[in-house]
Amino acid sequence: MAKKTDSQAEPKPKRHKDLFQKRQKQIIQKATKLFMKKGYAQTTMREISKATGIDLRNLYYFIKSKDEILFLVCQMIHTPMMEIFKTPAIMDIDDPVLKLKTIFYKLLDFGYDYGEEILLMYREAKSLSKPLKRIIFNQESLLVSRIEEILKEGKERKVFHFDDASFTANFLVYGLSIYTLRNWNMKDYSKNELTHLLINDLLRTVMA
Repeated sequence: MAKKTDSQAEPKPKRHKDLFQKRQKQIIQKATKLFMKKGYAQTTMREISKATGIDLRNLYYFIKSKDEILFLVCQMIHTPMMEIFKTPAIMDIDDPVLKLKTIFYKLLDFGYDYGEEILLMYREAKSLSKPLKRIIFNQESLLVSRIEEILKEGKERKVFHFDDASFTANFLVYGLSIYTLRNWNMKDYSKNELTHLLINDLLRTVMA
């Protein structure tokens, strides 16, 4: 009997794929805490192995390197963020102000859930290899460009006013990260209070 080619080979069982992803997520979560505590450069794969309870040899089956872990953390942030801009219920909103406000709410909500990972990305992404760093920076630029498109749409319809769309979009994205970057000094605000204040102040900077 002829051997099956790669294209004819049976797909791996879903259970195997689910287990692989579960283990990867476990490794990423434990490694993130170590990176935040000790720093990316100072953390070793042996320490990650100990923290996860996965033998070092088996760890390399799920993760090839620290570089890959940090890259996957960044992907874990960017992928769901970009999905917001693919949601018809949001992108089909006709009013640019309401569309931008809705996107802000979604991004802030995500930021609350993944604040530690976002902080790690901003702090350590520079440590990635050049090819992976380029991918992450391109994804970050894409996020900014989506905000920029909505700003331009609003300016054409005379509901937004600003001097430079690219600069303003970057400023707004940075503003959305303020809780992640400075939550140590904002503990007196509830999530709803801070979300309301942030969105109102950010929108105020671009309203005509």
